[in-house]
Amino acid sequence: MTLFDERPIHPMLAKTGEAFDDEHYFFEPKWDGLRAILFFHAGRIELQNRNLRDATPSYPELQKVSDRIRGKTVIMDGEVVVLREDGVPDFGRLQARFGVDDLKRVGVLAKTTPVTYVAFDLLHVNGQDIIARPLVERKKRLKAIVKEGPYLLYGDHIEAEGIRFFREATSRGFEGVIGKESGSQYVPGLRTDYWIKTKKVDTTDCVVVGFSRGENARSPTFGSLILAAYDEDGKLRHIGNVGGGFSNKTLEDLRKKLSRIVTKTATVEGSVDSPTPVTWVKPRLVVEVAYMTVTADGRLRFPRFKRLRTDKDPMDCKLPA
Repeated sequence: MTLFDERPIHPMLAKTGEAFDDEHYFFEPKWDGLRAILFFHAGRIELQNRNLRDATPSYPELQKVSDRIRGKTVIMDGEVVVLREDGVPDFGRLQARFGVDDLKRVGVLAKTTPVTYVAFDLLHVNGQDIIARPLVERKKRLKAIVKEGPYLLYGDHIEAEGIRFFREATSRGFEGVIGKESGSQYVPGLRTDYWIKTKKVDTTDCVVVGFSRGENARSPTFGSLILAAYDEDGKLRHIGNVGGGFSNKTLEDLRKKLSRIVTKTATVEGSVDSPTPVTWVKPRLVVEVAYMTVTADGRLRFPRFKRLRTDKDPMDCKLPA
């Protein structure tokens, strides 16, 4: 029986918006990691992920922070991250920790790719729930409870200047910023205007090398486009799949164009990840997609279709940096 089995907590969520200034808001970096509620009791750390599952066994190194939490029973909200030397999270390296069940392998990864817990909110302390208290009070009490050191950081913030902070944070490599109303309460599981996230988005042009079978309403069209770009040797490399951002008209238009260039063999080098069978096409179509980052294995993270590029030569589509 874990602590959160008795009282699971759905993490509070943020709406999406543009960067803004507001004297009533705190602004924090958007930590690119695994969202987790941390439970501390009787000298033991337990972690609950956003799906209310036990993530404790996956990150044994976090047990080392138990002597740096000032309190008997504490519940915090935060993010499990792998940090670069400059203090910016590296999601690609964190991915190596996902889905590892073998305890021996987990122990090795805890040493070679250690994680840090960034605590940015306080929900419960020493028998007292404080989720209804203003954020400014919760943050002040959290800062007093957390003794920073290896594996544990306090998620600090600035006040009012969200636009400047967004520019600075994203230029350093953070994926974005979250603005939080300083007088707001913590609302478990809900997406409200109390928290507003702004993400940095890049775009790139990609060659379409195939499409996956659609499901449900999309069955007559396609599920996602298989994307590629040319490497320095002039070979097409798979860089991800895009299945969002299409209007109904765009879906129909693309499906017609794709049907004219179907081929039996793949033109892309290496393996391609797809949940459904792939129909290959000749590398003739170019699409522009928006994405957050590029993962360590060269895939676009959270790609979203923007437009078809009829003005672009497929050979000009190079691997994104």
